Amino acid sequence: MTDIIICRANEVVKLLDERDEISAVLSIEHPGAEEDRHGAAPRLPVWNHGDVPQKILVFWDSEQPVFGGPDMEQVKTGLEFVMDNIADGPVIIHCHAGKARSTAIALGALALLNPGMPEKELVEKLLEIRPQAAPNILVVEMIDELTNRGGKLLQAVLDNPTLAAARAQTEANRRDIMLQNPGYALRMFPEKTVRPQKKGPKAP
Repeated sequence: MTDIIICRANEVVKLLDERDEISAVLSIEHPGAEEDRHGAAPRLPVWNHGDVPQKILVFWDSEQPVFGGPDMEQVKTGLEFVMDNIADGPVIIHCHAGKARSTAIALGALALLNPGMPEKELVEKLLEIRPQAAPNILVVEMIDELTNRGGKLLQAVLDNPTLAAARAQTEANRRDIMLQNPGYALRMFPEKTVRPQKKGPKAP
């Protein structure tokens, strides 16, 4: 049985109902998402699972630096939360679809749990857990640094044909939706319209 479970936001409560041994839940939700709406994480006390520790990170699934996008502090906090709880039982890591943000952080946890494992094997292990993984590359860059992999973990993700195909398909699906129904796309993928971060003025 794996120590890490990766799933969609709408699968979390069912998993908790079915499996008593789950020790914690790391949630990743969209900025500004209203509870019980698209992009929000379930609040465990509302679903009678308030005894399960939950950490909620808030950032867009963006692979470019944007306002509200992935940041090192939150990624580090999430990774530490997983490692602090995993000795007590399996930890759920989820984002909205369980494909990009969650799988990137899960890859970091796998790297810490298996410090001697080559990066290529870590990627393969991630795919065993979540075959539909399409890790967010910006988060993977941060994970690579936090786990002291010297760029090798990032490169292993980029070189893996299954992950490359999954990421390309995910992006193609988003482009199709944006072309066919821009209004719906704005609600579904607001991170695609977030403006890139701008550097502030230099101090005098």
